[in-house]
Order: sequence, then C-alpha cells, then structure tokens
Amino acid sequence: MRSRRRSGIKPRERIRQRGFEMLSEGVPKAEIARTLHVDYTAVWRWENRLRTKGPDAWRDEMQPGRPMKLTRWQRRRLVKILLKGARSYGFENDLWTLKRVAQVIKGEFKVNYNVTHVWRVLRDLGFSAQVPLKQALERDEGYIKHWVEERWPEILKDAKKGGSELLFVDESGLSNEPNVARTWAPKGSRPKLKHSAKRRKLSIIFALTMDAELYFSVYPYDITGAEVILFLDKLAKRIPRIMLLWDNAPIHRSIEVKEYLYTIRQKFETRRFPAYAPELNPDEYIFSHIKCKELANFCPASEGEMKLGLRKAIARIMRKPEFIKRLMLGSPIFKGKI
Repeated sequence: MRSRRRSGIKPRERIRQRGFEMLSEGVPKAEIARTLHVDYTAVWRWENRLRTKGPDAWRDEMQPGRPMKLTRWQRRRLVKILLKGARSYGFENDLWTLKRVAQVIKGEFKVNYNVTHVWRVLRDLGFSAQVPLKQALERDEGYIKHWVEERWPEILKDAKKGGSELLFVDESGLSNEPNVARTWAPKGSRPKLKHSAKRRKLSIIFALTMDAELYFSVYPYDITGAEVILFLDKLAKRIPRIMLLWDNAPIHRSIEVKEYLYTIRQKFETRRFPAYAPELNPDEYIFSHIKCKELANFCPASEGEMKLGLRKAIARIMRKPEFIKRLMLGSPIFKGKI
C-alpha cells in the first residue's frame, strides 16, 4: 500500500526522489542513470540541486510566470458583470461572446486582452461555453415563481377534490427536414445539408396525464380550433372528468373552443400555465425527446412515411411509462415529486 507521505507525488518527482536517495548513499552517477533510465546529465543536475538546495529539493519548482493583469477585486467585479447579462451592460441581447467580454475588460479595467486570453480568463473564473435557453423578454419571472409555488399546488388540490384527471395539453409540429445529430463526410470537410423550401409538415396535439399516459392526434396541416375540439371530444369519451392545463395559445382562447368548453363545463375544467413559460409544461420534454432523440436523422421520403415514423416513435416511449416520468421531471413544477 502506498504511504501517505508519497500521496500526490508526480512520477517524475518520485524518480528524482529516488535519485537523490541514491546520490546520498554514494551510488555512482552512471549506475543511477542506468537504474532509473534517465540521461546521465540529469543525474549531474540532481547532484547540483542536492548540494545547493538540500535533500528535499527533488520536488518540482513552481515557475512564476507572468503576473495577472486583473487583480482579484477586478476578477470578482467581472464575474458580477457577466452574471447580470450582456443586455444589462448595454448590448442588444444577453449573448456573451469572447469579443464582448474583451470589450468589458477594456472598458472597466483598461486592460487589453485578445480573445484567446479572454477564453483562459473565463475558464479560470469557472465559466464555460454553453447553449443558452432562450426566454422571452415579456416573461414575468415574479409571477412564474408565484405560480409554481402557490398556484400549482392549488391546481393539484382542485383536481383531486373534484375527482378530475389532470391533463397537460400542448401542440407541436414535425417537418420532413431531419433533426440532424450527425452525418458522415470526409475528414476536414464540413458537410452541407441542402433542403427545399417546400417542406412537408405534420401537426400533433397531445395530452399527458400525471401517471405518464399519453394521448395524441396527428394532422397533415396546421391545427385549428376545430381539431382541438375534436381531440377534447375524444378525451371526454375516455375519461369521466378532466382538468386541462395548457398555455395561452390563440387556438385555446378561440371563440369556438370557449363555446365548446362551456357546453361541457360539467365535464371539463381548464387552467393555464403562465405566459412565456413553456419549460413548465412536461409535454415540452416528451416531444423534445421524440424529435431530437427518437427521430434524430429521420429522413422520410413521403408524408405517409413521416406520419408512420412519428406514430412509431410515440408508441416506443408509450411502452416505457417510467421513462416518460423521468422526462417529465425536467419541468420545474415537479421538483422530483412524481
């Protein structure tokens, strides 16, 4: 077993330490070089270090390097600026690029860095390049937080009290243009994926229960209020009493849908997600998986093939309710409580 004294020692330091020990024991330098498989001149340097710096000089010496241009205070100040977002600093959007960060450093601290060194600074500060989550400027973060913490528990209680099945409802679309994961091409040559402006599209409306049951309908055209009513009518025939939770899409607020819901108000209740907060709806995570994982690189040759592929992809995950529940956990409303 390795002793605690040797823990954290680099391999080259261990070799040098053994060399120091052999030199102290009077072993000839040529024999040390052969035994430790090092150059003879290295043993001469070890002997000089042993003589001038002592028996503990076998460890690597820290190289001072160039002093940092930014002080600790300036680096902390830079972190605060970056966390507030690029828009708060005067840029048109919240995208931080290396060039923009270099401008901030020059403007705030009068220090000129090229973009390569800015990358090193950001890395040292614990930042990394990441794909941002796009959010609408119109979002009311305060209301969204209130809805998750206060309104959502009330919705659960209302559904349970009224004996209603809570359904998350949403619509989405699928194009014949593939959600490309990877494609094969010669090394060093980035491939081009040509596509036609004439795209085929499928629209899907689906509902998800708290128990991970999935209901859906697929259409080869855009969904209107008529399709929403038809879908809700199908749900009403399967489920005795329903509470719908959906967003503020125009088709959900259309006159025809409102009139339909009023006529069957004894059967349906409706609640709405906060505006501009799609991440709250568990449906988003289910269909994102279908499009980006189940149908990644899917290249249908016809509308029929596209429709069949979509139905098969949905059928695959419907056979895995526990997997659907794990996807649902992506929504902040659950926080691991499913």
